[in-house]
Amino acid sequence: MIQPVASLLRALSFLSRFPALPQAFRGGPHPLAADAPSFPVVGLIVGFVPAVLLLLVMAAGLSPLTAAILALALMVASTGALHEDGLGDTADGLFGHAGKDRALDIMKDSRIGTYGVLALSFALLLRIALLAEMAMASPLAAACALLAAAAASRGGMGFLWSSLPSARPDGVADRLGRPTHRQGLWSLALGMAPGILLCWMASGLSGAVLAAAIATIVYLWFRSVVRRRLGGQTGDTLGACQQLLEIAILLGLALASG
Repeated sequence: MIQPVASLLRALSFLSRFPALPQAFRGGPHPLAADAPSFPVVGLIVGFVPAVLLLLVMAAGLSPLTAAILALALMVASTGALHEDGLGDTADGLFGHAGKDRALDIMKDSRIGTYGVLALSFALLLRIALLAEMAMASPLAAACALLAAAAASRGGMGFLWSSLPSARPDGVADRLGRPTHRQGLWSLALGMAPGILLCWMASGLSGAVLAAAIATIVYLWFRSVVRRRLGGQTGDTLGACQQLLEIAILLGLALASG
């Protein structure tokens, strides 16, 4: 199997509910970190059907709010809430003002706490509201925004993974390796390319610039918090990064559209 295709299939099987093809894993081992440049393409794949669903629901005459809820519900189902789980665990670990070791223990706990519930609730409500805001003005713009956020946020996630050491030596992210700086840059670039184009289609040049600016600020802020509090990244913080970047991109596009 062609290497880029195999890499995409491996990343798709890990980051979504799409079934794994055994052919993609032949000649292993294949640490997921090496497949980080494929993350943005995974975002486009898992976002495509939800984007189409949003258009169909709007064409059927239902409200933008209903369309946004159904599209995002399908998106979450297609990824198995993988990134949402990371956001909830990260919120529980970081917002309790615990020390590094205690924060990592909290994040490893499968139970969700108050901070996690609040973070997930606000994140989902924000994504729904922002997407509905755009769908009200233009369903096609909302579909493009959904795809842009899905691709670019996963590119940023791959870049964060490559830019920080592992905070937990025995964690999931550590066992899966760590992308090289080159692989992280490819992940970022392959996320930005379709992301900027789709942002432009959704809200014009001003939307693309505003979304990129807000996403950059959020990325730098979150990276500094994770580095200061944990000393590096974990699988949970990578998922949280994806969620925060997705919200930041949708916010920029919604502001430009308004």
